[in-house]
Amino acid sequence: MNRARLYFLVLLLVLVIVPVGVCAAKEERPPPGFYPDLGLEIVFDDNIRRSEDNEVEDWYTRVRPKFDWIWGFGRHELDVSVELDSWHYAKESNENAFDRYLLTELDLDISHLIDVNLAAGYSRSHTLRGHDPSVATIDPNLWETKGASGEVIYGRRSNQMQLSLLLDHQEIEFLNNDLEGRDHDQDTIQATIFYNWGSKTQLLAKVSRVEFDYARKYLPIAPGGAELDSSEMGYHVGINWEASYKTSGEFSIGKTKKDMDDPRLKSYSGLTTALKLKWKPKSYSTVDLLLERSSQETKQESTSHVIKNQFTVDWDHELTRRLTMQSGVTLENDKWSQIREDDLFDLYLGMEYSLYRWMDVGMRYTFQNRDSNIPGLDYDSNIIMFTVQAFRNKPGRPKRTMGP
Repeated sequence: MNRARLYFLVLLLVLVIVPVGVCAAKEERPPPGFYPDLGLEIVFDDNIRRSEDNEVEDWYTRVRPKFDWIWGFGRHELDVSVELDSWHYAKESNENAFDRYLLTELDLDISHLIDVNLAAGYSRSHTLRGHDPSVATIDPNLWETKGASGEVIYGRRSNQMQLSLLLDHQEIEFLNNDLEGRDHDQDTIQATIFYNWGSKTQLLAKVSRVEFDYARKYLPIAPGGAELDSSEMGYHVGINWEASYKTSGEFSIGKTKKDMDDPRLKSYSGLTTALKLKWKPKSYSTVDLLLERSSQETKQESTSHVIKNQFTVDWDHELTRRLTMQSGVTLENDKWSQIREDDLFDLYLGMEYSLYRWMDVGMRYTFQNRDSNIPGLDYDSNIIMFTVQAFRNKPGRPKRTMGP
């Protein structure tokens, strides 16, 4: 049995055991105010390069301050979010990084039927080795993104139907490792219709189109260089639900068709799915499940795209009022348009203790593995992490994601 069929069978099993007649809860916006959040991690990693033969171990410190300012203007709301992310290694200083993110979101309650959501953001970040679907590089890949989006929503959750129209633009620029040929603009238009099927179930139908416009030809991929420009059409149907006994989630299934402008490059047409499930069998125990099949851009030479299949389960269980056990596992299969295929496995187990109402401390062990059909790309890594999380005053609202 191939992996695509295995993921599909797991998906069907989950849908069978999940109770029917459920839907996503209405999002509750946080009140205006200042929301700080500070994270500190001290980490030992026995293979920071994610290498099969050249394993290097090191300690690093990661500091992540994040701030949200929310202002209310009558029925309207403005949210400015700033996040800094500093990585400092004890020995391998070339792995050091300083990431930063800025996002501004404006929610306009125009009338009793119309909402407008506007967003603009900037990010400058890097990708950890092994988390980046590309070959080994001298340094971690660095990238910069600028973007803006606008969404118009007609209808309220209390109405029988809602209509959403989303426009999104991103400019992605790579800053090192000779990846300039992968710089591109990404434009998305998406229309979604929601239909209320009962008080706790919402059906949806979604059509989306994404245009990828690359700055230049990419020489390594074909003789004389290749045009990586492409267009991607998606057609999906789905359901949002919330059960009375603490089960909620969202599921969509459909077809994605990716057409490459250069006929020498392989296009894609096939099944894409997404399932997010939250299950709380007890008030002190939460299980989160993610099952996804999607098409993504890639920086791997000689390829035009990658098909990602991911299955993730996370479990948080309160042992006492202050002590929580955390565990999770991820199975992932990445299949490139040409030759390469990777299997990834990620397992973690940790404990978190609420030292004060505003501070948590914890410890976590993580094992990561990649098995590739390309020689030299296999690796194992063992990670031990000590964490401090202060304030945790997160607004808890969806945030626009930016980056490759």
